[in-house]
Amino acid sequence: MLYQLQQLFASVVTQVKPEDLFLQKESWVYFDKAWPDTWKWASGKLFRVSEEPVIVPYAASYILPGADYKDIDLSNSTAGLKLYPEDTGVLYENAVGIKPGNYITHIYVSTGKYVYHLGESTMYPDVTSATKKYLGAKRPSDSPAGAPLLFLYLIKDAPAFIVRLYVLEGVGFEKVTLEFNINKLRLEEMPNPTEDQIRKARKVAYYTSMVGF
Repeated sequence: MLYQLQQLFASVVTQVKPEDLFLQKESWVYFDKAWPDTWKWASGKLFRVSEEPVIVPYAASYILPGADYKDIDLSNSTAGLKLYPEDTGVLYENAVGIKPGNYITHIYVSTGKYVYHLGESTMYPDVTSATKKYLGAKRPSDSPAGAPLLFLYLIKDAPAFIVRLYVLEGVGFEKVTLEFNINKLRLEEMPNPTEDQIRKARKVAYYTSMVGF
């Protein structure tokens, strides 16, 4: 559900448009078998992008005081930003750019499930801790707005990504901004895929593969 390109790509991606890193028509996408039966249309299946994708830009900005945070729900819930598809057979590939500022970003899958944490039970992001506020934190340079390196993969009714935006201490107020480039993809199932095809496809893992270890 989430891919993070490393900063070594930053000098490359600044020379291209964000959409050049997106899935294209005829690209292959594989959903691993960890997806529960709720998503049986996708779980363990290989798809190809059947039509030309459509890219939709969107941005969300907030002004927050220092040492404060705001949680942003990206899902289609009542209070969410509603950035998820509403139909099966559709994948949204969302490149998330973070505009410069004195703040950090944490990513959760649903409330309290930390994507970036360590195996020891106390080693999870905590904005009330002087040190653990930086555990797994993303800074604007990790996924610049003009050259995003953070990609989320979203399907209908998938668990909600929660983005926590935390303004650092010593700052009066800060404008925090996330820029989204949403690549809308229609998928067509490829029956009886080979292991080679699956290996070459973009893998969309269920979030449980990213947590708990």
